[in-house]
Amino acid sequence: FLTELDIALTCVLDLQSHTTKYLQTELSISVKSKIQIFSPLTFSMPLITFVTVISVLCTLIYLQMKLIKLNAIDSTNEYIKKIKDSIEDKEIAVVTFNQTLGKGQMGKVWSSEPNKNVCMSFIFKDLGLNITNNFKLNMIVSLLLVKVLKNLGLKELSVKWPNDILSDGKKLCGILIESNIKKIEITQSIIGIGLNVNQSYFGDLINATSIVNSINNHSDLDEISSKIISEFENFRNYLDNSGFNKLKRDYLELLYGYKVEKQFRISGNFFKGEIIDINSGGMLVVKIDGKKLEFKNQEIELIY
Repeated sequence: FLTELDIALTCVLDLQSHTTKYLQTELSISVKSKIQIFSPLTFSMPLITFVTVISVLCTLIYLQMKLIKLNAIDSTNEYIKKIKDSIEDKEIAVVTFNQTLGKGQMGKVWSSEPNKNVCMSFIFKDLGLNITNNFKLNMIVSLLLVKVLKNLGLKELSVKWPNDILSDGKKLCGILIESNIKKIEITQSIIGIGLNVNQSYFGDLINATSIVNSINNHSDLDEISSKIISEFENFRNYLDNSGFNKLKRDYLELLYGYKVEKQFRISGNFFKGEIIDINSGGMLVVKIDGKKLEFKNQEIELIY
């Protein structure tokens, strides 16, 4: 926040006399949550200047990510691909509660009951991420979503490699990450998220669950999508400033089946094994019959 504070202090001299009324209106939305940022600091300035500084900060933070909300769409990932080049913003969020043809891993369909769940996609442009750090994307997305879900009161949360979110061993949230690569860099990534919220019945999908099934209470879809967007405002900061090993430690703490014997399917055959690590490329390291084997996504399936 230091950079934004410097900007705010520079702007306030010109803005205070002209836009105080507007900024105070903006402040009324966010002051309770943002005031804590400054509570340890002492400012030798008039109260109205202090209020305006916080207001400018709130405005800067609020405008960081462009938000597009759709009544219905076939796929938020496909929609964001179509509009991304016509919008200058480096960070865009697209949200719908009615996705008719959602995408999952390897072309699978993500089915969602209309107006019961949150379907959304983010795009982050100009990442400049070396492809050797590709799995940082998966880990950060998973960790941010688990943080949101914990704050909503969900317990027994885990991550099924590479990035499904489970609640009590059942799939609560699916994630699809599609990246553009130029030479050795990931230039931009689209992150698709499908979160089961108020849908209670999933037909033959016995391993699916939802927030309502987990906490026995319906949730406001707008509130949940806003909480996710707020958390993903920090995505680029996490990507730039979080080391792989620290992220991996946090990720492994949540990894479903970590250091526990589970059943796996490999090339149509079933084996018992134990997840013991994630390598630097994000491959799953499994111990089977005393041997350490490494697998890419889709080469191995954890039976749960």
